[in-house]
Amino acid sequence: MEYCLLPDYFTERFVMIFLKNFPKLFMILSLLSGFACAEEPVSCKTLWGKVGDFSRCTHWTLNPQVSIPALQELTACLNLKLEAEPTFPVTVFMYRHPAAQYAELGLGIKGKLLVVWLFGEEWKTQPVNLYLSQWYSVCITWSQTNNKLTLFVNGDQTNMTAVLYPKASSFASPAGCKLSPNGSLTLGAGHFIANGNIQVIPDSSFPGKLSTFRIWGKERSEEEVMFLKCTEGDIVKWEEDHWDTGSCQSRPDLSLQCEWTFYEVRLLIEIIRYDQNNTELYRARDIAHRWLRGVLPRSIYLHRVSVFDIISSFIEEHIAATPAEDGLMSWAGPNINRFYCLVHATVSPPMDVAYVQNEIHIDLMKAYHDPSGVLQLRADFNTIQTIPVETFSLTTISPSPVETNPTPSTTSTFTTAIPSSSLASVSDLYFEIKVNVSIAGNYNPQEILPIWLNTSLPDDLMVVLDIQLVTRAERHLFYLQSKNITADAVSIYQVSRESLIFQVQVLMLFADTEEIEKEIRDLLMMPYNNGSITIATEDIDISRILVYKCNMETQQTLKGQFMWPETTGGKTATLSCPKNPLQSATRHCKVCMLTHWLDPDLVDCDRMVETIPDLDDVEVTPDNAMDVVETIEDLISDSSSLLYKDMVTVLNKLKVILNVSVVTPNLGQAVINIISDILESDSNLTPFTNTILNITESVGDRIVGYEGSFTLVAPAMALSVVDVVPDHFDSLYFGVTCDLTGINPEICIDKCPPNGTVAFISLPSILKDSFPEHELNQNPTRVQFQFYGIPLLFQHNQKQQILNTFVVSASVTNISSPIRDLAEDVTIMLHHLKSNARHKDVQCVYWNFNKNNGHGGWDDEGCQTHNSSSDYTTCLCNHLTHFGVLLDVSRTPLDPANEQILTIITYVGCGVSSLFLGITVLIYTIFDKLRRDYPSQILINLSLALLGLNLVFLVNSWLSSWEVYALCVGVASTLHYFLLASFSWMGLEAVNMYFALVKVFNVYVPSYILKFCALGWGIPLVVCVLVLIINRDAYGSHMTTDSTLPTLNNSDNFCWIQDNITFYVSVVAYAALLFLFNIGVFVVVLIQIRRMRVNSPAGTPRGLLHDLKGVASLTLLLGLTWTVGFFTWGPARIFLLYLFSVLNTLQGLFIFIFHCLMKENVRKQFRIHLCFGRFRLDEYSEWSNSASVGVKAEPQENLPRAASHSFQSVKSSSTESTSASSDSSQRDSSCKRPHLGEKTQNLKVKSQVCVL
Repeated sequence: MEYCLLPDYFTERFVMIFLKNFPKLFMILSLLSGFACAEEPVSCKTLWGKVGDFSRCTHWTLNPQVSIPALQELTACLNLKLEAEPTFPVTVFMYRHPAAQYAELGLGIKGKLLVVWLFGEEWKTQPVNLYLSQWYSVCITWSQTNNKLTLFVNGDQTNMTAVLYPKASSFASPAGCKLSPNGSLTLGAGHFIANGNIQVIPDSSFPGKLSTFRIWGKERSEEEVMFLKCTEGDIVKWEEDHWDTGSCQSRPDLSLQCEWTFYEVRLLIEIIRYDQNNTELYRARDIAHRWLRGVLPRSIYLHRVSVFDIISSFIEEHIAATPAEDGLMSWAGPNINRFYCLVHATVSPPMDVAYVQNEIHIDLMKAYHDPSGVLQLRADFNTIQTIPVETFSLTTISPSPVETNPTPSTTSTFTTAIPSSSLASVSDLYFEIKVNVSIAGNYNPQEILPIWLNTSLPDDLMVVLDIQLVTRAERHLFYLQSKNITADAVSIYQVSRESLIFQVQVLMLFADTEEIEKEIRDLLMMPYNNGSITIATEDIDISRILVYKCNMETQQTLKGQFMWPETTGGKTATLSCPKNPLQSATRHCKVCMLTHWLDPDLVDCDRMVETIPDLDDVEVTPDNAMDVVETIEDLISDSSSLLYKDMVTVLNKLKVILNVSVVTPNLGQAVINIISDILESDSNLTPFTNTILNITESVGDRIVGYEGSFTLVAPAMALSVVDVVPDHFDSLYFGVTCDLTGINPEICIDKCPPNGTVAFISLPSILKDSFPEHELNQNPTRVQFQFYGIPLLFQHNQKQQILNTFVVSASVTNISSPIRDLAEDVTIMLHHLKSNARHKDVQCVYWNFNKNNGHGGWDDEGCQTHNSSSDYTTCLCNHLTHFGVLLDVSRTPLDPANEQILTIITYVGCGVSSLFLGITVLIYTIFDKLRRDYPSQILINLSLALLGLNLVFLVNSWLSSWEVYALCVGVASTLHYFLLASFSWMGLEAVNMYFALVKVFNVYVPSYILKFCALGWGIPLVVCVLVLIINRDAYGSHMTTDSTLPTLNNSDNFCWIQDNITFYVSVVAYAALLFLFNIGVFVVVLIQIRRMRVNSPAGTPRGLLHDLKGVASLTLLLGLTWTVGFFTWGPARIFLLYLFSVLNTLQGLFIFIFHCLMKENVRKQFRIHLCFGRFRLDEYSEWSNSASVGVKAEPQENLPRAASHSFQSVKSSSTESTSASSDSSQRDSSCKRPHLGEKTQNLKVKSQVCVL
């Protein structure tokens, strides 16, 4: 059996894999077991289609978990069928409270009579023929408000008469009772309570079958009883969970059919994801809809499918997960999501309720598998409920709504019980009564007055509706001394006068309305005294209410469309929320002389509009205009920018709002806030400039509800309107103060411009001649001012000019044509956004709506520049519109795309140069043999200057963003210093080259490099110090210059020289002089090299590549590439700017290439110190070979020291910077002056070196 044994290794691996994947295996097995269970038939919990056969058993009782609340009105319906003639009085059903000694509600049969018990009263019908083995529909309706008890048999009302029990005095009057809550209910037999237990009354069992027993918490009308007989109750339902059947089990009975169309299906669903992802709510709704559409037959139409997260206490209470599923969820983790699903479906043609419930239950047992194979949906079978409902729009499973009765703020309101009967018949009359009463005694008017009215007016004929107590500003209080005066005390009664308004519904029609009014008046005039309170009436005013119903009304709101049904005055209509049917909306029908709807209570409803495109489906009305505006503001506040189509939607909706509604100050402010938010966003405003301006203009033209003047201020704009009298109009001023960001402006009207004004308009007196003729019924003439703090709204395609001010406008309403060609000019003063210190050309313009094919643009017709300074420009215009000032930037035209590319090139180039300049300095510092001659030392200083220039340039914008003035001055002066130092060392390179190649036999210069350092680092320092002493403010941020040597960073946060004179003297002139000298030296050197090549012996290496390399090296070393900046103008400006940027920002890289990578002795130093093996070069061999490159000079004993230095410089002034230094110059710094006969040979050496 050895082949059956696994090695230990494989056994261990198997155990590890099994333990690791055990949770997944358990989940799969659980799912498979769930699918297996799904195949088994699961019975519905409904009792529709089933009956209780009480001819074979005793009774059913209401499940203790189902409680009946206190009811002021009710409807109880059931179906009954007698199987035998009852020999004793029998009970169909009985409801009894433990504390009561009588049946509060019940139905029985005594011989041929039907008997109804209600609060101790027994009501009997006339003889009714109930045939055996035939189903009868019986309904009982009752309302406390009108004290009306009605019995319906097969939909027909049956007359009844009341018969009191023997101890009638112990029973309460039905008119003042409510159905007691939490009582006991038996079906099929009567009962009584003994020691807290239900005891069946002997011989009271019903000899037959009962079915579909239901109770509603409202009184149904005759029409509702007839046509809504197949709907489910809302208090007691015909479901298994509501009944304790005991040994008397329900039985199917196909003889009882009830066909219905509208159904509500409630259930819990599970969506299982095999990819371990969660299912979003919108995705779950889509999956559920596809599942339902696939499993339900075609005869069942889906009206609405709603899916909700399981967070409602109602769901948690009524629909709980099974233990098996909870275990599955604990193992499966987050890949199983549970949702509550609410489905409204219609069945066409109508079918039996029991059949539909069973069909839907079986269909929903089928699971749904997504075609992708990553998810599965299945229903929790124990939670499926299919309920026949009246209509979808009125159906809700939310808790009962709270009725509200809004009243004016000057009154305090309290409400009696609102009647819940069916719609009033045409014979009902409504009256509104105003009465003053005097009340004596200790009392609370809000408590005693309803009692008095219900006592004085017969509740069987009249129903008191809303009672409104009017609070008087002054109440007359006085004290009356009681007649029963004793020696100990005096009883004091407080007497006050109250005014109240209430409505009365008269349920029975008298001879005429005058008789009814007289009856009401007489009843109210009767004195009322209950022993402690005395009420007397006076000033009774009775008016008939002709309109006592609120008509059906369709209301469009942001929370959906509500179709309020026709409602009797005093009642509250309740509808389901369109977004979440679990919640409800209510609306009260206020009874008064003109009965009308009050505002709806939509607090519990969710908003339908969630995105800007949803606004297209919202119909704007005067009632919901403010809600729409608030919704738009909420939507755009969540977006940093708006798409084109979203902008179109928002602006079109704002135009509709202004057209259909009255623009109140609140509505106008809300619209202005939206416009301001749009201006502050990153949206593309160019296509919408005219639309935004017209909307703002419309707000100013239409706003009402103010006196004199009114101002609307938003963060990015402001709007002011002023009503003027044309005959008294002299002039008018409008000013705006704010910072240069344009945020949170402050407005001053008819005042001279204060300090800090950024925009100011002065309207001349001649303007009154253009005012429209004022008529008596016409609104006063209005002048409107607008201020826009976001210049980006007014973009235009003129690249040569930019808008350098905020925009301000003035206009007059109700004019037939634009105001233009005024005899006196309108004065406009605008503050510059960017200081015009160099006095560039400015142009006063206005916004022409017709330019650019109707998109608008700036135009200067009718406007002229009066005067202009560095900060302000004053314009004179002969018309009214939107004004601004354009700044001429044609001298520095650079489009944003090229500017962005140049900026990137500059920063990348400076970064690369900084890196390689650092490497160059490091190399020359580490290898001391490379820095023994003068050109190498000059190269190190130049590299340090360029390195400092690049580094300061790279951090300039970051440091300037701190907005610390002293720091900015320091950064600007440091950048200035390193720039001048770089130019200086380029000039010193030229000086050294001139000494080496031209002045070969110059005298000895002591401290040669030290003096160069004093010049190279000292002169720039002197210049910068002088600038700081003379004009420290020359350094600052945001430099805009017309220099031909521009900096490429056009950012507003850049510290540099901002004074033109300082810039041209200390930078441009300094650089021009040095580069002129460098160009001269460059030309001389080229001529000298040319002569050397001509005089060189035959066989000397020469070639074009060597010449080009030498010229390029000299050009970069002398900084001649910087001269390109002087030619960056004209048509070739863009190309030269790119050339300037690439050559100068990469100057450090070129220095590294020519003086490190391509330099022979640097490469040899690398091989000596950094290479190994056969690549390593011996130090002695290196210098021997180096010495043999040129012609070695034989030193003389008496050679002067100066000549020695000169000779060394000659040999080290090549384009490769000392690559041809002789062995004698490297080993002995005090070499002798060569013989004159060797001069020609030395020139040959120089020629060979320079052409490399």
